[in-house]
Amino acid sequence: MNNHPLLRSAPVFSCLVSAPVVRATRAVATRVTALRLVAARDVSARALIAASCVAAFGMVASSANAQSAQKYALQVAALSTSISVGSGSSTINGYGIEPQLRFNRLYVTESFGVSLGLGAQYTSHTRGSQTLKIAGVFIEPRWVPVLGSTTFFPYLAGRLALLQQSSDFASSSTGAAYGAGAGVAIKLTPRLNLDAGVALVRQQFGDASFSGTSGGSAQFKPFTSYAAKVGVSWGFPVKARP
Repeated sequence: MNNHPLLRSAPVFSCLVSAPVVRATRAVATRVTALRLVAARDVSARALIAASCVAAFGMVASSANAQSAQKYALQVAALSTSISVGSGSSTINGYGIEPQLRFNRLYVTESFGVSLGLGAQYTSHTRGSQTLKIAGVFIEPRWVPVLGSTTFFPYLAGRLALLQQSSDFASSSTGAAYGAGAGVAIKLTPRLNLDAGVALVRQQFGDASFSGTSGGSAQFKPFTSYAAKVGVSWGFPVKARP
């Protein structure tokens, strides 16, 4: 029975059927492998794009962190002021100090950052034998544009202050001030910045009574002062090392 013609042709038929199937299977496997490579490349490209976007955003956020990598900063500056009195032809120079606590990340976008300072100021102005002292508290918002630099941070600033004047020739009185200015912070270390700026401030105080036997009252008309300051700011808290 093994010599039957149908049985002898069966192996030939099996080979004829198996060869196309093998070739088709190999083609499908090749196509699947190609699709996997394309998918892997697509995932890698997307991951690279995502990483680039995250890095770019990190650089923007770092540049827009309003002059410090830390959330808060303590700043101390030396002040030099000049008060314009009368018609503006006469000035009285003075010197003082200005400490403040700054909130560096009050508001941050891709193009700018905003910080806020809460501080105190003190200046002493002398002409001849008379001395006028001005002290008070203030708030100082700053607008910091993103320039792409990680060491150089120019800014525009505003100021609102509640003040008190005292002198050796009249009684003390309270007042207020408002103004604007500009400056630059320069990164010295990851936590320490050099800060320098100038400002134009308008001030006004309540009436005061002259001391001594002359009596009478003095009226403080609104006056303008020019201020320049140089100081350092120290950022905190420090990130814990892993």
